[in-house]
Amino acid sequence: MLYFFTWNSDFLIKEQVKAWKNKFISKFWEFNLIHIKDIEWLDNNFIIENVSSRSFLSEKKLIIIDLDEKISEDKQLFIINIIKNIPDENIILFNAVNPDKRTKLYKEIKKASDFKEFNTKNDNDLYSIILNKYWNKITNSWINLLIKYKGWNLNKIISEIEKLLILFDKIDSKEILDNITPELEESIFQLIDDILNKDTINAFKKIDIILNDTNIYAFYNNLIANLRTSIYISKLKNLNKNTTDISSILNLWNRTFLINKYYKIQYWELVRLYTNLINIDKKMKSWNLNWTEEQDFRFELEKTLLIEKS
Repeated sequence: MLYFFTWNSDFLIKEQVKAWKNKFISKFWEFNLIHIKDIEWLDNNFIIENVSSRSFLSEKKLIIIDLDEKISEDKQLFIINIIKNIPDENIILFNAVNPDKRTKLYKEIKKASDFKEFNTKNDNDLYSIILNKYWNKITNSWINLLIKYKGWNLNKIISEIEKLLILFDKIDSKEILDNITPELEESIFQLIDDILNKDTINAFKKIDIILNDTNIYAFYNNLIANLRTSIYISKLKNLNKNTTDISSILNLWNRTFLINKYYKIQYWELVRLYTNLINIDKKMKSWNLNWTEEQDFRFELEKTLLIEKS
């Protein structure tokens, strides 16, 4: 019996694997369960013995095998060969997050197994998962803020909720705002809102907060990348493209909300700002700046923002 749990939700896959483990142990005992977490480095004879041998004093045996992109071609071929001779009473459960569908291993396992996908496609999927799991622990209206704060990463969201529930019986706005730091990408979104609305005072305050935990060069690269997206959105809106087309062209997925934002800055001002920020990096790499310290780099960034506001 062969099963394959896969696709893009690491959290949902792990939850399902955990549920299977608990249910199996309750019926067939723990010593008839084997979880292989790093198959690439395990001896092939050890794998064959555990996959092929029958259960001990039980009807069933469960072998869980984690797959990832690090598995070599030789090991993939080995796995394909062993799954062809599995005793009827042995259950093999493969699981993989975002597998390469082009590999022979993926195709062979999918063909031979009971195949199940676990996906989170958009904000509504994430919202539903969190609401179903914590319906009586978190105020529904604040779930979307938590999703944004943690950059749509379900594992991080769940981790933050579990930590808060150690201290609080119920999670509301105060618990989130006082105890959870937005991920860099979300902080950048908030900063860009200020920049594009020419609110330099609040922009500088957010830069202070971000740089407390983030290397300035990582911050700079993320800022440039997100400003580039804003330019593309503005350009496509000027070409009268609709929201669906813009989201598809730019592959925005959970950032589609950016399309409907409107700012004080004009398109030509945004292009000039982006160009001037890019020139900071060009000057540094061509040794046309005399400084190398992070504080000096920050000074140039803030000077550029001030010039653009005026």
